[in-house]
Amino acid sequence: MKHHLNVLICLIAIALWAGGVAQAQVGRPGAPPMAPTTAVDREIQPAVRPAGTLPELDLRSLRVQLEAFQGIVNRSIAQAFEHPYTLLQDAKGSYLPRFGVVFHMEVNLHPLRLISPFDMRPYTPDELQRARETKLERIRELKARLSALFLEHGTKLTEVPPDQSVAVVVHLFNLPSEQSEGLPTQVVMETTRGALLEAQAQRMSAAEFQKQQVFLEF
Repeated sequence: MKHHLNVLICLIAIALWAGGVAQAQVGRPGAPPMAPTTAVDREIQPAVRPAGTLPELDLRSLRVQLEAFQGIVNRSIAQAFEHPYTLLQDAKGSYLPRFGVVFHMEVNLHPLRLISPFDMRPYTPDELQRARETKLERIRELKARLSALFLEHGTKLTEVPPDQSVAVVVHLFNLPSEQSEGLPTQVVMETTRGALLEAQAQRMSAAEFQKQQVFLEF
């Protein structure tokens, strides 16, 4: 029994001595450095951030820039066309994390005359045909105007990272009674702020810039 007790005391003493040596090596000058954390370690233990915040963006400045760009779009599109023309919904901008900013608005590029109790005449085939042709022509003008707006003012959205997008969606209103075959209901333009910066640096014209853009119509 006494022999077993002595062995147990020796084992405890050895364990305490080994632990002391290890602790001394950690703090001793010249001791081998601890292994650096890897990317995997940092992914497992990310920096603590308040929920819902985007620390890389100044959201207050971004909101001011969105509002300024909205006003430019509203004024420019309204001045682009002669009457009849109706802006049904002002341009509104939103920021989408990891995508960029998108503006959406709704217009009627060529409203037909209003049918009312004082004028119940149905639309004539000539009226419907002229409205359709006018809308198709104004869609081409709309794309040219949007290209010029983006090129001139899109780079002022400085809070948008260069690799993220600047996009606009224009909803086009058509009456059910119109000759809507071949008429899109939306025109979408999308580019990156980096592409806008590059186009400006190359002193690209709006027409040249438009040729490089992809417009989605559907």
